[in-house]
Amino acid sequence: MIHRLAQLSLAQHAGEFLNVLTNLAADECQAHGAQARLGETLAVVSCCGRGLGLSDGALARLALTTGEVQRSGMICALPLTGGPGAVLEVVGGSEEALRELEAAMPLLCLAFEGAAAREARRGRGRVTETLAQLSARLGGSLDLAEVLTATAHMAAHSLGFERALVGLFSEFSEAGAQARQIFTHGFDTSFSGDVGVGPESFRRLMERGEVIVYDHERDQDTPLGRGLAEFSPMLALIAPLKARGRPLGLLYADVRVRRPLSEGDDALLLALAEQASLAIDNARLYADETRKRHVAESLREVGVALSHSLHLADTLQSVLNYARTLFGADACAVHELQPDGRTLSIRSAVGLSSEYVLRSRAKVGAGVTGRAVEKGQLSFSRDVGASKEGGGSRYTRQLLAAGKYPYRGVVGLPLSARGNAFGGLTLYYTEVLPLDTEDLALTEVFAAQAALAIENARLYEDEVRRERESAVLLSVAARLQSPLAPTALSDVARELTLALGAERGLIVTLGEQQTGRVQDVAAYRLPEADDPAHLDWLASQLGRGPRPLTRRHLLGGAKSGLLAPVQHQGNLLGFFYADQSREDMPGERTLHLARTLCEQVAVSLSRERLLSALAREEARYRLLAHSAHDLIIAADTAGTVTYANPASQRLLGPLEGYALDSLIAAPAFQEAWDACLAHPETGGRCEVTVGGVERDVHLEVRLSAVTGGREVQGLLLVARDLSELQTLAEEIQRRGQELEAVSARQGELRQFLALFTQAQEEERRRISRELHDDTAQVLVALGRRLDRLSRDLSGESRERAADIRSDLNAAIESVRRFARNLRPSVLDDLGLLPALEWLVSQAATPTRLEVQGAERRLSGTTELTLFRAVQEALGNVDKHAGASSAAVRVVFQAGEVDVSVSDDGRGLDRLEAERRAREGHMGLLGLRERISLSGGTLSLESGAASGTQVRFVLPG
Repeated sequence: MIHRLAQLSLAQHAGEFLNVLTNLAADECQAHGAQARLGETLAVVSCCGRGLGLSDGALARLALTTGEVQRSGMICALPLTGGPGAVLEVVGGSEEALRELEAAMPLLCLAFEGAAAREARRGRGRVTETLAQLSARLGGSLDLAEVLTATAHMAAHSLGFERALVGLFSEFSEAGAQARQIFTHGFDTSFSGDVGVGPESFRRLMERGEVIVYDHERDQDTPLGRGLAEFSPMLALIAPLKARGRPLGLLYADVRVRRPLSEGDDALLLALAEQASLAIDNARLYADETRKRHVAESLREVGVALSHSLHLADTLQSVLNYARTLFGADACAVHELQPDGRTLSIRSAVGLSSEYVLRSRAKVGAGVTGRAVEKGQLSFSRDVGASKEGGGSRYTRQLLAAGKYPYRGVVGLPLSARGNAFGGLTLYYTEVLPLDTEDLALTEVFAAQAALAIENARLYEDEVRRERESAVLLSVAARLQSPLAPTALSDVARELTLALGAERGLIVTLGEQQTGRVQDVAAYRLPEADDPAHLDWLASQLGRGPRPLTRRHLLGGAKSGLLAPVQHQGNLLGFFYADQSREDMPGERTLHLARTLCEQVAVSLSRERLLSALAREEARYRLLAHSAHDLIIAADTAGTVTYANPASQRLLGPLEGYALDSLIAAPAFQEAWDACLAHPETGGRCEVTVGGVERDVHLEVRLSAVTGGREVQGLLLVARDLSELQTLAEEIQRRGQELEAVSARQGELRQFLALFTQAQEEERRRISRELHDDTAQVLVALGRRLDRLSRDLSGESRERAADIRSDLNAAIESVRRFARNLRPSVLDDLGLLPALEWLVSQAATPTRLEVQGAERRLSGTTELTLFRAVQEALGNVDKHAGASSAAVRVVFQAGEVDVSVSDDGRGLDRLEAERRAREGHMGLLGLRERISLSGGTLSLESGAASGTQVRFVLPG
């Protein structure tokens, strides 16, 4: 074996030495396999046989570290310590041959060190010459294309290979890297796609700094061989290009004929790659700086150009043109965020088809542009179809699914102002996105400039639009002043139509909302406006707000239009319609303007209607005041009378211009006046005696403040002549007879009756209070004095005092009962149901009270009305029905209360009711009117054998 090992002294370099050593060791040791590992990385440089998979390199590293032979199982690792260091691994060799080989290791180390030295001497001269030639050819050039072309040519020429290429990485991932910028030498045919580097090859090249050697016979079935199948090399070398610790790309050289690898070829290519990496890095840095300066200058020019215009359309067009020029996009678009905050529509575009612009409505958060707007930062896709990210709109998703989407690279940039995104700028590329990281950063700078220019133009146009809208709104408000001019609505219809950029329009006003009848129609260039069928058709299309109409919903001759309701505080007052012969659908801004204009029309119409209604109500209340029996006097805050109704003038004489304090000079009145001025929300009350025209009158006075905002602007005095209550009753009866004969004054009677009822209740309350607080207390005091007197009497005198005491008790009880009948305190204190229980207990006819539903307190007016109604009905039962029993039933329902009084008496027919009315028994009629005044209804069911049921239904 030692004789054969002497052949190793002829090896010219370390690789050849290890290759010969591996084959000799495998043959002499009759081993299953053998392999040689070189250098600190222990890269396998030569191998033969089988079983090499048993070695994971750990034993070889241990042998190289310790410098001693290591054994483990079938593996024997023998270190070669000379030169760059190497390890020979033998799998399954004979023990005797291995011991002989181990004994020859000192000689093998010396031979290996000599081969490495010869290789170093030969390699240094060749490498130095090649690098000098590359430097001379480049001549310090900073042109990246020239550097790459010279590197590829020098690699092929110095190695004696047929072809070479330089590929610069542009994309990194877990799957390796892609080189898209490629310069070649010697390739007579083009190849498809990019040059890709797998993860294992990337680690060997960039992390370990190795040169990958491809041998077709050895590596054709490996992943590397399959990756190089398109080039069809027989021998290839791949060296890494990296500078400053960053991977730049790869240097590749190959031959398509079978030949062995020459000594030092891999070292030469690696040295050439290191030299070229420095030149490439310098050229790229220079190119980047040059491009940055160029783009910076361009961006400054763009900023200056964009700042010169405040017209939004011109600004958008300039932004799109500059974006397309600076970044080489095939198409550009500015998306606008709609008022809903969720939809993006294309406001302006260049290079896009009309169909794409009209149908592409992206959702915020979906698609490249939607994600950019949602996150407020750059978003891009190098290849939309390959990334499977989906489109931002249904239309783009349909195109992607059908493989018809015309673009691959897409860049989305947010357009923001004051921290809020108002849209997005999109760049479209028909090929894979060509922009690198620096380019993408510059697009963000451009987007910021574009956003500022667009926002300034938007603010300017918004201000112009607001001024125009304000002018239209002021004109509309001026034309719809009350009372309306005959042509006011027609003028408003014309102004609204022109303000919205339409050709024709009409305004339809409706009557009361309950009827929905057309009240007025004002048209502009619409001859068919009066057609009821057309108006009903339009009214049926109304929604909650302005909306565009499809062609089938438009009037004849129109291709686009809108319909907007005219409503105020939920009340539909009418609607506005506008159309045009163009096919441009109204946008969100147009619909928003339509909403604003229609709201102004609604406010003006509502105000006009309210003023008309106010005038009618004022006339009605003035008529009521003129016909009232009570004294109604208005005065300003200084106390000067400004109005006095006829009743006041009849009783006190002419009053206007008089001072109230001189007319009514009483301390009680002055206190009430001061209290009303100090506390207008509570008012003041008093009773005074003043000198009238014919006699002195005793008045019950109630003062109320007339306020405007929080200030008192005047006072209203309502007084009643307490000595004329009987006269008032007679007057009411007389007026009732007049109202029965004159149906035209029925409404006035109802108002008068309401005042009388209120006065009656007030009087009952006062009399009840006086009976209870004064008369009853006096009688009780008399009783106590009588009791003390009787104690001093005896005999017949004491008996007579006892009789007088008994009569006095009866009088006290009578007074208290009379006070309760006038106004039971239980009604005010406890409510309706306890008061009805008391009333049932006082009825002469046995009566029961039934209650259904959830019990609740009602308003004071409603409870008083129901109490008086039941009191009157039970009184009629006691007086006229001759019943053996009666029932009061109270049913609480949602929003109303149902009360009925029924008996099993002889009943009441219509003729008898009319006869009683003619005789002056007005109880039932008065009861009906009282219920009606409270907003309720009264019904009567009676029969000769079925008794009578009176039913009251009131809201509450």
